[in-house]
Amino acid sequence: MHLHRVFTFILIIIASGCLAQGNQEPKPLQPTFNLLTLNPGTGKPTLTWFKPKYNPLNPNPTGYIIYKPHEGGGWMKIDSVNADTYTYTDNNNSGLNRSIRYVIASKGPTEPSPLTPPHGSIYVTAEYDSCSNKINIAWNHYLGWGNQIDKYNLYISENENWQEFTLTDTTKGVQNIAYYGVSPNKDYYIYVEAKKRDEEFYSKSNLTHINTRIAKAPQFMFIDSLIAEDQKNKIHFTIDPETEFNRFKLIRWESSDSIRSIFTAKNIFEFADPSTTYLTDTSDSWAARSRPFYYKIDAYDGCNSIKKVSNLSNTIIIRARSAGHKSTVSWEKFYSAQQNTIRYDLYRLAYREGTSISELIYQVENPNKTEYTDDLSIFEGQGYLPHFCYYVEANEILEEDLTSRVSRSRTICTPIDPDVIMPNAIDPLSTIISPEGIPRNIFAPTISFESTYKLIIYSRGGSVVYEGNGKGWDGRLPNGQLAPEGTYVYRLEVISELRKIKSKTGTVTVMYGPKQ
Repeated sequence: MHLHRVFTFILIIIASGCLAQGNQEPKPLQPTFNLLTLNPGTGKPTLTWFKPKYNPLNPNPTGYIIYKPHEGGGWMKIDSVNADTYTYTDNNNSGLNRSIRYVIASKGPTEPSPLTPPHGSIYVTAEYDSCSNKINIAWNHYLGWGNQIDKYNLYISENENWQEFTLTDTTKGVQNIAYYGVSPNKDYYIYVEAKKRDEEFYSKSNLTHINTRIAKAPQFMFIDSLIAEDQKNKIHFTIDPETEFNRFKLIRWESSDSIRSIFTAKNIFEFADPSTTYLTDTSDSWAARSRPFYYKIDAYDGCNSIKKVSNLSNTIIIRARSAGHKSTVSWEKFYSAQQNTIRYDLYRLAYREGTSISELIYQVENPNKTEYTDDLSIFEGQGYLPHFCYYVEANEILEEDLTSRVSRSRTICTPIDPDVIMPNAIDPLSTIISPEGIPRNIFAPTISFESTYKLIIYSRGGSVVYEGNGKGWDGRLPNGQLAPEGTYVYRLEVISELRKIKSKTGTVTVMYGPKQ
């Protein structure tokens, strides 16, 4: 009796459960989400799916519901379509700048089906490597096919109409990075297409655009002039102001031959501003007096590669030596890689009354020998100092529309040994002046170039009877009396401005003629 009651109770519970379940409508099955693809040009996504397989225990879908991610998490319904529609384009969303995701559910009489697994679009980016002239292409894997991605097709073109692209390359389905060689300063358009393994499903990515722009190299760079001075060289140069490069080096060599000079290369100055036009090089200043230095400018791109090199220009080393009243001047040749005509202008500086007079004394083009002998006898007796200075300018003659490039040597001076003429007699009482303008009552030297002197007169006994600087002897003794007639000894020391001393000794006779 007891067992019968228990069995009856169990049957009541089971029946109650069946009745309760019979009051809840079953949900439809979820669709098969096949594909999410983009219009590469607009980024608009299109979804495609299959209706669920027929199952008599589940109702057929009455439509389909489209969901996208909710900002706060989960999924948000955005739209629905009727039961005989298996594709959907979301005109309010775009995958041009990001990867976008969706899920789908079958719409039921009362409740929707469970959500499908999500599908996510391919988002492709590209970076230009100007150093190797390649585009680095990267993309996220298509979401929704798992490991069933067969391959990725790459489409690259210089035309933005993606529908006209032809297949450029193919990578394996596990790969999401590719490299493509390109040309600089061009526009490239790229999209990627994923293919599902064993099925003809293709998902297109966004269309990305990249310009392979590189910094504009300078169209010209010139060493315009080199001005050598004592212990420094002034370098003037010009760089194309339109360049976008921002790294330059002023390099100094000690030879025009690049094979040898590379071992003497010295980075004198590194700068970023192409409007820079001037530098003074004071390094190795003593060496700069005796040997030429060669200068050039290198322009570097962002990959630290030299893309432009200026002309090579050198300093001019000048030398001078004198013999008598002649100076021989020689100098180094100016280097021209283009074998242009080189004109040399030799200038002389003469000094008188605290002023200098500069004069072009020699001009020659492409000489076999860079040397000139200057006869200075024309300056005798005109009050010029007994030293003359020289500098030479080398001018590289260019095309008519270009300014000549100049290299000027430092100024070098050479002393002249002045001629000294001494009278052999003096008449302290004479009032006669010689045709040369020399009074006969003064014993003084005639010096061919402006100099100072020291004169000492000795008696026959060896005592000093006169000593003066820059003044001749008027024939009087230290006590003011006239010197007796006879022979006296003199010593003359001529001192030029350059401190070169010339000594001369001899005798002078004091004699008195008839009164004038």
